[in-house]
Amino acid sequence: MIALLLPLLAPGTARASDFVDVWVTSAFEDTNVRAGPDGYSPAANFVERGNRTFFEDYESRTTDDITRAELVLYRADDGFKKGWSTEAAFVLRYTPYLDPDNTDPGTQIEDDGSYVRIIRALPGEDHTLSLTGYAVDAGRFRLGYSYDLTWGGRDIYSFSPGAAPGVRLQWQRGGSYAFLGAKTAVGDQVQIEDDRKYNQAFYGFLSGAGVMIADRLKLEGAFGSFQQGQMLNVADTSSPLYGEMIVAAGYAAQVAWRNRGDMRFIESADLRLYRNGPDFVKETYISHDVIDGFGMLVQAEVDRLCHNLLDPDGEDQTVVECGTAGDVQSVLQLGATRVGADLVYKDLPYILFNVPGLTSGVALSPNLSITPQLYGRLKLSHYFEAARLAPTVGVGLMQPATYTYEGDTYVQYTERDKEAVPDGQAAAAILGGIAGAQVDVSPSVVAVAELLFTIDNNLSDFQYTDEEGTTYARVPSPENERNAVGFNVMMRARF
Repeated sequence: MIALLLPLLAPGTARASDFVDVWVTSAFEDTNVRAGPDGYSPAANFVERGNRTFFEDYESRTTDDITRAELVLYRADDGFKKGWSTEAAFVLRYTPYLDPDNTDPGTQIEDDGSYVRIIRALPGEDHTLSLTGYAVDAGRFRLGYSYDLTWGGRDIYSFSPGAAPGVRLQWQRGGSYAFLGAKTAVGDQVQIEDDRKYNQAFYGFLSGAGVMIADRLKLEGAFGSFQQGQMLNVADTSSPLYGEMIVAAGYAAQVAWRNRGDMRFIESADLRLYRNGPDFVKETYISHDVIDGFGMLVQAEVDRLCHNLLDPDGEDQTVVECGTAGDVQSVLQLGATRVGADLVYKDLPYILFNVPGLTSGVALSPNLSITPQLYGRLKLSHYFEAARLAPTVGVGLMQPATYTYEGDTYVQYTERDKEAVPDGQAAAAILGGIAGAQVDVSPSVVAVAELLFTIDNNLSDFQYTDEEGTTYARVPSPENERNAVGFNVMMRARF
């Protein structure tokens, strides 16, 4: 055993970054300095995490103020036969956290896309055919392009799968590609014959293609279908629909254009294979977009998803409910100054697609009056190289998705997060903003300070009096809660 460990302990054989990608963040935060403990905001502390405005982290599934590590054991080899090669990675995400109720530390360890890949080189430069198997979780293999709009991950299933692996066959030549893929998840499936639940496989199919034209224009499209779960929310188990499969299908398309090759297309790191080898490890993870002259980038995406759900107004009937989402992202850059302007659209069925539906397995009632979510965001940043300073200002305005029934209006922020609007009030637009600066201290450490504000007049409290008084009512939350001001002060390291 000692002989096996000696090569790992020998000086100069490996650095931490050769095997582990670590983010360590020490943050002092408050979500709303104006609210106080009675306003669901504790005093400024080192415990709470996730203090962000609604338009941040659009291309990521995590915030920057958490501590996490990716254990990546990676290997790439030439095959025994000419033209063949392989690569594989064991990827574990380790996330320590603090329980704010008890201030007890805890950890979450999960697979984050471990894979094995076989590559066949084809005639020509950068021309390959590859087969990738995701061993435990194929969450990095999704359809759609902007991470916040993507679909087909483990959350598309109406149950909580223990694992959701998959496989992907891809042809690639330069920036052009085509792929076919499949996923499976195992969950309880009701057998109608005896009304018992058994472990059964639920399937997903994914496909897509993209073409790069003159290194400036990229056209992409994808189609997929998933078995989301079963229709169980029926009035009686004798219904012929009891246990029927909910099948989701949809497509995604994107057009992206840039005026020069060094303007990088916007792509989430959470959609790529995790590699950590000599060709991928950097001396520093701190980077700032700086170009010589003027650059411009525009990306536009549309996603359309449909599934069969129970008809809310017809017994033993189903309807096909469809949801639509899309965005336009644009970047203008001059030297070290970068301006981003984006517009995002999601209708209510799209937001609720993974539940699925407002009531699980049931389509939206035609008696509901619904509106989509629509928001714009603008971000300005500049990098002062001599001072190693990067200030940023951003602002976003959202008209939230809503539904109204019998005079009561609800704002649906996310698939499981909503708020009842105060009685007699229409849903209000939400304004958010952030101003901050990052100072690069060393190749691995930065210091960040941010001031955030959110104005959300949809927030309400449930108020009533005793039996001698008035009726129940939804009233606006206190002004100091609706107009929130927060801050982050962070030291963040990556190595």
